[in-house]
Amino acid sequence: MLPQLVNLARARALMERAGADALVAQLPINVYYLTGDFGFLASTERFDAANFAVLPRRDDQPAAYVLPSLELRRLASEGGSWMPALHAYTSPLDEDAAAEAGRPYGGWPVRTGVPLTDRERAWVEIVDRHRDRVAASALHALARAAREAGLDRAHVITDDPRVGGWLEQQGVRPASVRYDVSFFNEIRKIKTTPEIELMRVAARANEQALLAAGDSLRDGAEWGEIETVYMTEMARRGARGVYCICGVGGLPAGRVRRGEPVLLDALGQYRHYHGDFGRSAVLGEPSDEHQRRFRALRSGWDAIRPLLRPGTRYSELARVAIETVRGNGFPEFLYVTPHGLGLEHTDDPKPVGAQPGTKPDQVLEPGMVINVDMPYTEIGWGSLHLEDTVLITADGHEPLTTAGLDLRCVPG
Repeated sequence: MLPQLVNLARARALMERAGADALVAQLPINVYYLTGDFGFLASTERFDAANFAVLPRRDDQPAAYVLPSLELRRLASEGGSWMPALHAYTSPLDEDAAAEAGRPYGGWPVRTGVPLTDRERAWVEIVDRHRDRVAASALHALARAAREAGLDRAHVITDDPRVGGWLEQQGVRPASVRYDVSFFNEIRKIKTTPEIELMRVAARANEQALLAAGDSLRDGAEWGEIETVYMTEMARRGARGVYCICGVGGLPAGRVRRGEPVLLDALGQYRHYHGDFGRSAVLGEPSDEHQRRFRALRSGWDAIRPLLRPGTRYSELARVAIETVRGNGFPEFLYVTPHGLGLEHTDDPKPVGAQPGTKPDQVLEPGMVINVDMPYTEIGWGSLHLEDTVLITADGHEPLTTAGLDLRCVPG
């Protein structure tokens, strides 16, 4: 069976505090979080392949997963979702194709008189089990799931502002439907054990891939060559690279130059959970100024290590790091950005209506996974960076990225 990623106890406690009876998720990352399954059709963001998850607060009401019937076989191959109720739907295209073939729609044809593999038998069984319940559309299936979960006259929180209207179209009338995507971030802020294990893999793969990319620096290389090393190394580890950068604007000359301070920063995913990691590098020998500034940057990271524990605010981490770096001979240093990490790159609650890019001043709690981002770029000079991922524990923190903090000097 697919892992249960969702923190059910936390989700239900937060729903009770908010006066909510159920959650309805439509955004792919939230459906994945609630069900453990990331629909491959949903990842294309096609409306005709929308997936939904319905999570009631009460455990005597069925949690439900709404998905295209085409995906039932894939779900069977992966062991199924922990959610007890599946609501599959077909599409007009499927029905039209079946009609043209002169038979009712019921999934793919099954050849008789030949032995089937265990997986093929599981495909037949799951399609047969749902054959008489396949809905005519995603919204019909959502309505059925909502009714069975008791959403009539219920107070619902959703991550899609269209859900309330869709339910009403289908005759389901909750007492209220509140659009609050941040509510899902608040649940996801505290990671479960299965999530932490996925994030360990993501962190390690991303770290190793970026270090390999940094080691490939050579005089005159374009950044695309370095990025290709990173993307290839991520793929070798069964992960996916999202980006690998040397600064927001790229390399100053468009190519690697010997002695120039280079920022290395990479974001990757393993099973949709992110790894985020950054280091400082130079091809050849660093200048005295480069070494002095890097020592100051590292002192900032060293200063916040004891603060990476429950009760510390993001703002305190930033203040202590900035004051330390500036006080150790790097007065030009600008900012430090702590942020949550998980199914999103900055996986923090985001108040509805907040300015894009707003990062609330979170208080560290056990089970949070965060990054502390310490980049610096100076036009005409170069860039520096330190960034690591840590898991906040009951009495401190555990590093999920483990590479040394030293300035990486690549021979050449």
